[in-house]
Amino acid sequence: MRWASLVQVGIFCAAAMHGGAADEDWETVTTYQAKPLEEISGLAPSGIRPGVLWAHNDSGGAAALHAVDLEGQFLGTVAILGTKNRDWEDMSAFKHQGRSYLLIADTGDNARKHKTVSLHAVVEPEPKPDGSYGGLTGKPSWTITFRYEDGPQDCESIAVLPEQDRVFLLNKHSKVSVVYEVPLFPNKKKEMPLVARKLAVLPEISNAAGNVLAFFKAGFFGTRATGMDLSPGGRHAVALTYTDIRIFHREDDEPWATAFRRPPRVVALPSIYQPEALCFSPDGRSIYVSSEESPTPLVRYSLNE
Repeated sequence: MRWASLVQVGIFCAAAMHGGAADEDWETVTTYQAKPLEEISGLAPSGIRPGVLWAHNDSGGAAALHAVDLEGQFLGTVAILGTKNRDWEDMSAFKHQGRSYLLIADTGDNARKHKTVSLHAVVEPEPKPDGSYGGLTGKPSWTITFRYEDGPQDCESIAVLPEQDRVFLLNKHSKVSVVYEVPLFPNKKKEMPLVARKLAVLPEISNAAGNVLAFFKAGFFGTRATGMDLSPGGRHAVALTYTDIRIFHREDDEPWATAFRRPPRVVALPSIYQPEALCFSPDGRSIYVSSEESPTPLVRYSLNE
């Protein structure tokens, strides 16, 4: 009992120190009831249709993308041919040569045993005339196969920096979170995997659970990164953990390596279970977070800056 009391005090003190947060800092946008959305681990905004988001499920699910809107409607599933969902863990939207793409991260590796992992770039599917996506298919325009310079990593968090043709990858580690970078496009020698290089080590930050329930749902892995995104224009980066979001601000012309080394703004999450997916809104003013719950919540945090 005494141990539990100490844990509670520590949690609330950590929340206060890092800006804390309660549910009132977040808006519940909607809740999805669709059965295909059983274990969302990736989320990205549509570059074609305002108010539409793309999602995918965790490992073991189908190699497919699911379209939803901000009103709670499930718009359909697009099968991604020529791929397998070994362990899809995140997704990032970007533009290339005027087209909208989704980059799917098949980078999960809980046991840290895979010598190489992959990123699949898919042209964002166009809806059918009725606005739905059911029955459509897509396939990767290109696949990036790579290894990490310091051995296998478990990664559930990626973000694309399209103006520099780079992808950021944030490993899932309980103590030292490292940002790696890898080119957005395959090398010319396709038989040789690319190498993801270390870019920055993030500051070590305590768990920022806003309440005891959130802490115990996450266990002692609350600080591990489960999602990542860059804001349009590259002013902010946000990392998701099981208990909070961490917002990194980049000054004009500042290298991201420098921005990632500064302590971020930490905002505790509302009471949702196992949050593993987030993205910025297309205007960069809001951050959406979803989880592996079913029914599936979608919550929003406004940057107000």
